[in-house]
Amino acid sequence: MSGGIGPVEPGEGTEGHESPRPGPRTPPGSRWARELYAGHRRAVLAIGALTCVSALVAGGAALYAARPRPVPYTPPAPSQVFSLAYVAPVEPTPDGSAFVFTVRVRAASGPAITLERLSQPSRALTVEIEPLLPARVSAGEARDLVVRIRVADCMHVARNSGLPFLEVTLSNKFQKEEHSYIPGDRYARDLSTALTRACPATRDADTPAPS
Repeated sequence: MSGGIGPVEPGEGTEGHESPRPGPRTPPGSRWARELYAGHRRAVLAIGALTCVSALVAGGAALYAARPRPVPYTPPAPSQVFSLAYVAPVEPTPDGSAFVFTVRVRAASGPAITLERLSQPSRALTVEIEPLLPARVSAGEARDLVVRIRVADCMHVARNSGLPFLEVTLSNKFQKEEHSYIPGDRYARDLSTALTRACPATRDADTPAPS
């Protein structure tokens, strides 16, 4: 019989009462680290979401700024939609006048046009308009005006005036414009005939020059 003592065998019925083996213990700082990581992750996600929102807002603002903008409406110049046409002489010619005739003015489109002035370039002639100017012509409207020409200086009247023109001042609520119209061959012939009748050769020496 040896003198040593072998390992003690568990007795019958004792194995079921053994305590479970403890698992690995969490280091004291691990829970704090997890909480710190979770808080950091929430902050990162919040910053990311805010960044995305900011990017979307900035992108929307850029698209809004770069959107096609309507071109401001600019109406055509008055002379582009305004017409002046010679109609006919007024017969018989009223006393004191060399030539009286009617013209028809019309505005094709756009804002209303005001005819502020109608004259001719010769200093030897004066012009009167009936009814008195200014005359307002709306889009699609036509008006007849009577033009009365008087002779101020027969010495300087051009009886054969070729294609004489009439000068006008037009305006709308956007701009004012000076323009010239040539009423045509018929107007030139009628005017030349009227001036020759009003200023025969015998009157040339008797008519004083305008001051």
